[in-house]
Amino acid sequence: MDRIAQVVGISPVEVRRRNFLKPGETTTTEQAIREEVDLGRLLDRALELSDYTAKKATFARVNPAAGIKRGVGIAAFLHGSGFTGSGERYLASVVGVEGCADGSVRVLVSSTEFGQGTNTVLCQIAAEALSLPYESIRIAQPDTDQVPNSGPTVASRTVMVVGNLVRSAAVGLRQTLVASGLLAGSHSPEEFRIACQRHVATHGVLRSFARYEAPEGVFWDDQKYRGEAYATFAWAVYVAEVAVDLSSYSATVEDFVALQEVGRVLNPVLAQGQIVGGVAQGIGFALYEKVVWQNGRMQNGQMTNYIMPTSADLPPIRVFFEEMGNVHGAYGAKGIGELPMDGPAPAIMNAIEDALGIRFDSVPLLPEDIFEAVSKESFREFLAAGGR
Repeated sequence: MDRIAQVVGISPVEVRRRNFLKPGETTTTEQAIREEVDLGRLLDRALELSDYTAKKATFARVNPAAGIKRGVGIAAFLHGSGFTGSGERYLASVVGVEGCADGSVRVLVSSTEFGQGTNTVLCQIAAEALSLPYESIRIAQPDTDQVPNSGPTVASRTVMVVGNLVRSAAVGLRQTLVASGLLAGSHSPEEFRIACQRHVATHGVLRSFARYEAPEGVFWDDQKYRGEAYATFAWAVYVAEVAVDLSSYSATVEDFVALQEVGRVLNPVLAQGQIVGGVAQGIGFALYEKVVWQNGRMQNGQMTNYIMPTSADLPPIRVFFEEMGNVHGAYGAKGIGELPMDGPAPAIMNAIEDALGIRFDSVPLLPEDIFEAVSKESFREFLAAGGR
């Protein structure tokens, strides 16, 4: 996008603004955008938060005489929530919620917790649906002998797809207790606990299940490869500020603004953690983590020769959210986990090109890559000036 802007003589900001998807327009798969997304507003906010305009002007003024060149770059992007195309329909995921003999509630899902907060947020959703305190909810281990197949923990689907099924199953559980006369429509946590105990004592196992059904108007044509590739999208504008030291030819990210619209943020601390962790990985992808293959094997598969960024290599990662909501997700949530993997590398590459005025076409961009490119550019300038 930045190179298009250079060719047509407009700013990187303006070329994006003119090409943003708007409600009612269609994607490349002919999916109509039904969300009331305003990418222009997201862009304006990201530019303000990053002080983009002032930095751009300052760097253009001081860079020619500086040994450390600085630049700022933008990435505007989207990521679908859930499996692509017919994936969720084929999975037909099932989620269960169980009222236990002690009056507590157990969430039955195959989603796996590996640090991203799945257990916390799914229990939050069940607690909200049942009007219970969070402490009353626990989650079963994802043992296939104990839980139904709610699908794999991938594709930015856990909170949106599985979470919505948890909400539905929890509502079904409450309705069962109300229909049996053990619980009133409005109840206290203690009344719910007693109702569960009595139902289990009288009728045995108390479980409610919910199965995924594709929302109305969301259909993917597997034959034509057209239609709704996702039920909904998350949107983002990222801005990276970089410094390139021409004595070491190393690039570092000095500031990073990550602004995203991800529907309702159910747990702000965990959501911010997802973004910070993803951006950190994205910085590694852009500047550090080079996989070397030889004879079908990875040659640098050790911590001694595969370079990853440490906390000392990371900038302040400033995370901001917009919340439009989402009719297909639990309490308006969308997917979030993969979104911050998309934007860092292009934002950083655009910032480095802004700093050096040199184009790069691959990542990771290591010091030796920058050295080679700068050397070639210097030689071209030498020849252009009449050198031999």
